[in-house]
Amino acid sequence: MGNIKYSHMSHWKTIPYKTIPNFRDFYYEDKSNVAYYQDWDRILRYHCATGYEGIEIAPWDLADMLPMFGSPQGFTEFAAERGVAVSGMFHGADSAHDRSKRDEVLAAGRQAVDTIVAFGGVHMNMCPGNNYYGTGPLTREQVKDSAEVITEMGRYATDKGVMIGLHNEFFCAINKENHHEFIELTDPRFVHYCLDTAQIAIIGDDMVDFYEQYHDRICTFHLKDTASIAVPDEIRYAQDVEITDDGTRWFWEPGEGLLDFEGLWKLLKKYEFKGWMTIETDGTPDLLASMALTTYYTKHVLGKIYE
Repeated sequence: MGNIKYSHMSHWKTIPYKTIPNFRDFYYEDKSNVAYYQDWDRILRYHCATGYEGIEIAPWDLADMLPMFGSPQGFTEFAAERGVAVSGMFHGADSAHDRSKRDEVLAAGRQAVDTIVAFGGVHMNMCPGNNYYGTGPLTREQVKDSAEVITEMGRYATDKGVMIGLHNEFFCAINKENHHEFIELTDPRFVHYCLDTAQIAIIGDDMVDFYEQYHDRICTFHLKDTASIAVPDEIRYAQDVEITDDGTRWFWEPGEGLLDFEGLWKLLKKYEFKGWMTIETDGTPDLLASMALTTYYTKHVLGKIYE
């Protein structure tokens, strides 16, 4: 067991079955690889086989997952039988900047924390607000209001044994002009940081420098690469920029973009980071290939530095 435990963010979209008992017959319906991605049994075995001890679930998984497994505990037990634990869940703190919706935002955050606890997870990696488009720029008072409500969420999460990790998106209203101020306005006792290596690089922060500055706040990672560094505001602040249909791919497997992961790993060793690190490969045309490529890179390249 090393210092870093790898989890994988669930981007499999709809998975309609727990298991496919008649797999060979199922395959012969169309003789394609689709059958291999239709049941949680195989997908969780892929996690274990490619070196992932955990899965980070997303709120959009729950509508299909909970009726299928009956409860969070039902999924947790099913995953554990295949060597996988739930590390945490993603959450979006929409309207955190809007003081009139504070009670609603807090209630949603507390419900998300309770859901994570039910799954046995320890991280709530949280986008701290709405998209910039239609919301930004935020006033300084709105930034302060966001920090206050998220600190309250963090207080509740801490009491439940969950760490809130701020997770900034390159298109979020908390952005280049207020990102660092926002971190400083939250209470470090209750609010931590999930470093998404690609997202902050697209905003314009240097990943290695950022970790050096905030290493004592960073509780976990969303690890991915990018070839898009310091993208101009007019692009980042456009509507639905991350999900455009023009073929743009913002994110790549670690080692396939421009980020200095070897420099980051030297700092992980320096500061003795320990805990979960989530691999996130949203945008890939082949999740299983991306999982395997990332495991190779983290084990055979970065693992020589620190693991």
